[in-house]
Amino acid sequence: MASTSVRRYAQAAFAIAVERDALETWISDLEIARGIFAESDVQAFMSAPSVPESVKLDGIGTLLSDVNPLVRNLVSLLVTNGDIERLAGVCDTFRELTDDHLGIGRALITTAVPLDDARRKRIVNSLQELTGYDRIEVSEQVDPEIIGGVVARVGDRLFDGSTRSRLRSMQESLAQRPLSA
Repeated sequence: MASTSVRRYAQAAFAIAVERDALETWISDLEIARGIFAESDVQAFMSAPSVPESVKLDGIGTLLSDVNPLVRNLVSLLVTNGDIERLAGVCDTFRELTDDHLGIGRALITTAVPLDDARRKRIVNSLQELTGYDRIEVSEQVDPEIIGGVVARVGDRLFDGSTRSRLRSMQESLAQRPLSA
């Protein structure tokens, strides 16, 4: 879960992006900024107390010359407030707010074997019904440890229909029941 300050930055940016009908531009430009500020040299420069703030802000102008000026302003505010390390969290939270606004859910689906198209479609349809999202974007992973079934995470919700969980539940149930003679 995002910290309160990360959420505030993201919500403020999101409100501006919605007001200006520029969500896609903001998402793209925030990802560009995230990539640039993930580089260790840039992080060291922006975090160095010996570098004057005006030089840092000039650097932001140069590094982000191709992005929306309001995104540059957000990054400049993060640097000025000493919060530049929160940029990745702001980007993630902004994406979540955008997805929610657009009715998009992001699901991580884990199965024991790769999914075929028909099964993937059934799972996505079920997740749409369970979550109320208009659209589900799927990432998949294979984990033979779940034995069978499906585990899906959509946001902070977990849907566990794995064979491993069912077996564990059955084992716990059997262990709790008293034996009758």
